[in-house]
Amino acid sequence: MTEAALVSAQPWSHLEARAGLLDRATAVTATVGGARVRVVPEPLKTTVDGVPTQSLRLLVDDDATLAALDRVSITGADGVELVVGRPAAPDDLSARLLVREGDAPTEVQVHLPGLGADVIAVTLEPPRDWHVHVVHHSHFDFGYTDPQTNVISSQRSYLDSVVELAAATDDWPGAARGRGTGGARGACAGGGRPRPAAAVAEFVRLVKEGRGGLSALPYNLHTDTCSTEERHQLLREARRIRDEHGIDFTTAMQTDVPGQVAGLPDALQGVGGKYLAVAHNGAGRSRPHPNGALDLPRMSRWRTPAGGSVIVWMTDSPHGLAYMEGPMVGLTEDYEVAETYLPAYLTALATRGYPFPPGVFGAHGGEAGGRPGYPWDVLPLRAQGFMGDNGPARLHLAETVRRWNETWTSPQLRVSTNEDFFAEAEARHGDELVTVEGDWGDWWVEGVGSGAVPLALTREAQASVSDAQSFSQAAAWLGGSAVPTERADADHVYDAVSMFNEHTWGASNSWTHGDEGYDSGERQWQWKVGQGIAAHQRSRDLEEHALVYLAEAVRAADGALTSIVVANASGATRTGAVRFLLKESTVPFDASIGLRDGRSGDDLPHVEDAQSNSLHRESGRWVTAQVRDVPAWGFVRLDVVATASAPVEPVVHPALTTSAAELFTLENEYLRVRVDPRTSAISSLVELATGRELVDAGAPTGFNAYVYDEYGSSGAGVNHLANKLWSSDRLELLASRSTGGPAVLVERVTDAVEERLVFSFSAPGVDEVRVTLRLRHGEPRLLIANRLTKPVTRTKESAFFAFPFAAAEPTVRYEVSGGVTGSGLTHVPGAPQHMRAIRNWVTVEDGPEAVAWVTKDAPLVMPGTISLPYAPFPASTNPVGAATVYSWVHNNVWDTNFPIEQGFDATFEYAVGVRARPGQAVEAVALATTADLVRPLTSVPAGTSGVEERASVELLTLDDDRVRLVAVVSDGEASSLVQLQSITDEATTVTLGFGVDVASVERTTFLGDTIGPLELQGSTVAVELRPYESVGVRVRRE
Repeated sequence: MTEAALVSAQPWSHLEARAGLLDRATAVTATVGGARVRVVPEPLKTTVDGVPTQSLRLLVDDDATLAALDRVSITGADGVELVVGRPAAPDDLSARLLVREGDAPTEVQVHLPGLGADVIAVTLEPPRDWHVHVVHHSHFDFGYTDPQTNVISSQRSYLDSVVELAAATDDWPGAARGRGTGGARGACAGGGRPRPAAAVAEFVRLVKEGRGGLSALPYNLHTDTCSTEERHQLLREARRIRDEHGIDFTTAMQTDVPGQVAGLPDALQGVGGKYLAVAHNGAGRSRPHPNGALDLPRMSRWRTPAGGSVIVWMTDSPHGLAYMEGPMVGLTEDYEVAETYLPAYLTALATRGYPFPPGVFGAHGGEAGGRPGYPWDVLPLRAQGFMGDNGPARLHLAETVRRWNETWTSPQLRVSTNEDFFAEAEARHGDELVTVEGDWGDWWVEGVGSGAVPLALTREAQASVSDAQSFSQAAAWLGGSAVPTERADADHVYDAVSMFNEHTWGASNSWTHGDEGYDSGERQWQWKVGQGIAAHQRSRDLEEHALVYLAEAVRAADGALTSIVVANASGATRTGAVRFLLKESTVPFDASIGLRDGRSGDDLPHVEDAQSNSLHRESGRWVTAQVRDVPAWGFVRLDVVATASAPVEPVVHPALTTSAAELFTLENEYLRVRVDPRTSAISSLVELATGRELVDAGAPTGFNAYVYDEYGSSGAGVNHLANKLWSSDRLELLASRSTGGPAVLVERVTDAVEERLVFSFSAPGVDEVRVTLRLRHGEPRLLIANRLTKPVTRTKESAFFAFPFAAAEPTVRYEVSGGVTGSGLTHVPGAPQHMRAIRNWVTVEDGPEAVAWVTKDAPLVMPGTISLPYAPFPASTNPVGAATVYSWVHNNVWDTNFPIEQGFDATFEYAVGVRARPGQAVEAVALATTADLVRPLTSVPAGTSGVEERASVELLTLDDDRVRLVAVVSDGEASSLVQLQSITDEATTVTLGFGVDVASVERTTFLGDTIGPLELQGSTVAVELRPYESVGVRVRRE
């Protein structure tokens, strides 16, 4: 009889998935006497009166059929009865039979005389002796299910419960004793301060005894959005706990986020990490299996070019149940539910492999082929306290394991930890593992485009915190003092940065305004934005603090009105513009000033601008000048002097008497730029040294063209809707696509520093876009600033800026944290290729020619084409440009976890750089262009009593311009840690030259753990670097 239903179907349910799991485990489906009977071989073993047995289960559809199974006979080829027992079935519509265990595949016949004379033939395989490690974790979402304050408090309470459950099960059989895993170490961060010392000590004891586990990583986060520094700083607290409490962090755990960045194994290895357990939640928006993941075993070895490697366990049920497999097979419910589904899961896993079809933990869309069955007998299963995120620690799991092991001799279950699983798996199968290499991109990272402005603030904090520490240490190297709180202040920045990059950006119903549970969306988002704002403010405060300390170490020139210290935090000599506020309290407005290079006494042309918002800010005038050859990790002093003449006024090209072609053209010694005012896009960008055109004239859009998409999906707040939608290559969900309107000239200026063009245009999705193009005199790069005035809307939308580079046979490289990815490079099978989050730069090589493109604020890019952001992510532009980069500025395509609307007035900056000299390495072009845009020269007024009287000092040099000076950070009294990163794909040796007297140097990990001594040769030291390696060099000054 058909049951009445107001809604007859739904996209997915866990009950349907469980039913599908039983189908997947079925060996034979037969009809006997008109009734359907399914035969499921189970890997359950026990003994009956000393006879070893294995289990077979018969599934039927109704009570009448089940009643007819009162007599069941199973015979072998010789006709001998094999049934020796019939325990109670775990559910109401099946019968479980125990048959004699075989040691080889055996053809048997199932007789059901109560139904009819037909016989069911089935092959029984020898049951596998499974060792199942049930890892009890919480699935730590820092939000989503409740406001963040509630979640972190609950997570700490769960660790208290781990201690209680361990004590309650001390006298239980070993496998059933309570063990808990802090799947994200963030719950015990801060040195255990929320708990008394005795409680912390008891938890530490349990961890050391294997009764608890801690992940090296603090929470589940988008590692693709991490800087190199942050990626290592994520492990700072693990390193502290290791040193204070003697806990070795061999294992890291990540849940939900379907992908990890290329440099993660190197960072983990730096603190002793050997293992990484991930549960990739496809959530319907991920398509790893059709993109190569069928070739990626659940357990493999992930190796980096720098030599780091970890053994990875990947739980990858495509539908988003990766971290839910334990609950899905019943381990959080009644024991009988576990007996119903866990044996079927093991049978299906061994015989069919993943991905299962839709409805069985399966991928979104049509049927998907499966990989071979799981080959081994050791297996981890994650289980929360209940079927849900942020689940508690409960005794129930230990009770289930104890009863199971009392009932069955195999499979044996163990309440376990990741560490125990990996130790057994590596010992037994380590030599059999496949090794994979490359980036393992994050399928969910597109969601960060839903918070474009706080994301940009956080990225700025990532850059400025490193520079701030370098400036602080520069003050000490010059004979002054470093900021006393430098290390603690930097730690506070990184805490906020990484908390922002944690993957939970809002509640399940992210558009809601409640104060608890799934409907606390706005409250959770405000908390998240607060982390980004706090990171930005803390980094700016630390940089200001550090610059003041640096300024106090440098003495102003005698006779100058004031002196300005122009500081360079990079490891390369640089030429660039510096802008500083000359305060009225220092020099009155009516006084004319000149600017001199303290090294030579030469006058520097400069530009003066009025203060903005002047009634409410420091009174003064802005002075901008170009400073050439600022030393590597050092400074130049500029002297402000009195003069009788005013600065040369900028030339404003008059719009009425100047041709449009001239108005919309910029040129310096390296580049010529032409803008098409009809499309508000760059139509030509020529490298003058080679005559090469950098813009692909055959692309669908111009260069820096604005593209705005609207989608036909609802923006009204339908939970997980985007995960359920699908588009073919006919682009059904693309409702509209628009580009920018004609340009309106704002200004065309030539001044002492640059050639500048500013224009605006209107377009769908914005009230206005204002574009500023700058070519500074004598600098090999174009600077682009696109300011968007964007209204709030819930219409599903995306905005892009297009950068189609001209190249016949391009080699494209994208910088990701800890490495690169791009054309011709291997990546972990299943990583997304239609979009990615990058750090800053992309390089395009075409034979001997090269160009670098840099983004400051917006990390998301789509290579080659704009892919529709709905599975299976079809290309939507033609032709696909192998050297085209689409900067994905913002979107709101998710319908959970991320905001569904945003509005802002914000600027998104880019740069395009070419070689400053023939033969310059493309990596060096990338680093120089990035430094100028992302970490520009910084200035501060010099002190009056500083010990350093020289007008220029170079503190540290690197002789390989493919190696980046990441930062110089505090390492104790008279000691600093120089952090380096290679960005080349070949091994190199970089020589560091010191501008101060050095007592000793040694090689360390990026965070400062000693590796070994380095040989100091005079004032230099050679450091060997593997491809893309990040290291530390401890420098002790005399």
